[in-house]
Amino acid sequence: MIRLFPRRELSGRVWRLAGPVVVGMISQTLLSVVDTAMVGRLGAISLAATGLGGILTWTIIGSVSALHVGAQAVAARRFGEKNFVVAGKTLDNALWLAVVVGILTTVLSMWAMSHLFGLFTSDPLVEAEGKRYIMYRLMGTLPFMVIMAFRGFYNGVGDTHLHMNVMIVINATNVLLNWVFIFGHLGAPAMGSAGAGLASTLGTILGMLLFIAIAIGYKRRDNYNYFKWSNLDRDTMRRIVRLAVPSGIRNFLVMLGFSAFSAIVSGLGTVQMAATNVVLTILSLSYMPGAGFGFAAATLIGQKLGEGDPDGAEEYGWESARLSLLTMGVLGIVFIFFPDLLFRLFTDDAEVIAYGTLPLRIMGAIQVFDAMGMVLSFALEGAGMNRWVLYAELCVNWLIFLPASYILAYIVGWGLTGAWMAFSLYLVIFSILVTRKFMGGTWKTVEV
Repeated sequence: MIRLFPRRELSGRVWRLAGPVVVGMISQTLLSVVDTAMVGRLGAISLAATGLGGILTWTIIGSVSALHVGAQAVAARRFGEKNFVVAGKTLDNALWLAVVVGILTTVLSMWAMSHLFGLFTSDPLVEAEGKRYIMYRLMGTLPFMVIMAFRGFYNGVGDTHLHMNVMIVINATNVLLNWVFIFGHLGAPAMGSAGAGLASTLGTILGMLLFIAIAIGYKRRDNYNYFKWSNLDRDTMRRIVRLAVPSGIRNFLVMLGFSAFSAIVSGLGTVQMAATNVVLTILSLSYMPGAGFGFAAATLIGQKLGEGDPDGAEEYGWESARLSLLTMGVLGIVFIFFPDLLFRLFTDDAEVIAYGTLPLRIMGAIQVFDAMGMVLSFALEGAGMNRWVLYAELCVNWLIFLPASYILAYIVGWGLTGAWMAFSLYLVIFSILVTRKFMGGTWKTVEV
């Protein structure tokens, strides 16, 4: 059993890494949250369209952005070995992969969504509006990939605040441009949900340019010797890809599972779909602290394993999980006791609020499980066990979560509440699996 309360000497270092990551992740997620909140004022159709478009966007972009997982793991391990020049090669190879994959993903995904978006909703109005939104969002794939390459490298060497700074600028830009393009201010056309997609992409492009400028002026640039064509090599790319691909497949299939979940809920009605999108948006805010502590754990574990200190790596894994459990547990209490207040941040529709209140309370009750599962899965990936995490999550997601969602919602007849009960079951089972794996300690001997 692990201790409940943090240990100061460990938690201080975790917080120094996790704090900027949490802020950066919150800022990254706020792109969709702000879109949902501002578009939600246009009605349930726009809310459902933007929410579904956001899920599908992240199904695509989130999958290829797993590049940063590989870059972070490799950079952290080389940093722990004090091999700084080889750590710097990680950035150049990650950027090359980002450009190639970003271009291919943009072209293929825009073509696919123009033909397949309608598979995820039975409402033609939601389909038409959702298509417009997602097309603009997908235009930001390439700049987002470049940002992820920078993020993976700098997080791996411990400078997590750089991504945070970039994301704050992106979100400030997104809020302003949402106001301009959604509602038609400053002479711009009122584009509705499509304007929200355009604003997010323009903000992402600005963030990419800012990260490039930061990298050029980085104070320790000479130590890492990056931005050189001679740094490109197959071995570094192979290491990044070997770790990133399982995480990318995991992200894609898990998010595809969430899209299938949205399709199941969509069959219950447009109002139920709108309520689900608000719940998912609120949960994304709770996800951020857990993800922040998870990335901190991945960095510290990679560095400690590089130093030849597996016991120290384990200590940092548990400390990160402990901090996540306490933080997300508090948020879970807020979900349980103040669901109506949280819903009103996104919509004034009484029917949407009524449908979403109980699902949000159910998710609040299992936040501590989500906290452990999230952090320790990131920790295992940071140690190089990306394939094991992939197999574990896919089994729970596709073999338990989705069948249970349909059975409880339609066959048992519990509707939206039943679907969300299946969601909670998924998170609890996954948490148990990754916790047992981390306790087993086999991750300590994996080569990266």
